[in-house]
Amino acid sequence: MTGIAEDRILFDSSGEALTHRVTVYLGAPADGAELTMEYAATWAEASEFTMAAVHAGLVVTVDGRLRPGLRRLPRYGLRH
Repeated sequence: MTGIAEDRILFDSSGEALTHRVTVYLGAPADGAELTMEYAATWAEASEFTMAAVHAGLVVTVDGRLRPGLRRLPRYGLRH
């Protein structure tokens, strides 16, 4: 994961805490989504992204289950 760990709280390069995992499902999660992407984000990024993604018809979940290796949520749209 991009960021600096201090007592298990990760920070991005600007010092904001990465506190949320954003999971994007392409296909229904209950039916075994065809593609699942997970990202680390700040609270504000997770909120803004979720509103835009749901408006675009995507299924998204947000929780606090960060783990090492998560990519940072892209600032300019999804890329994978």
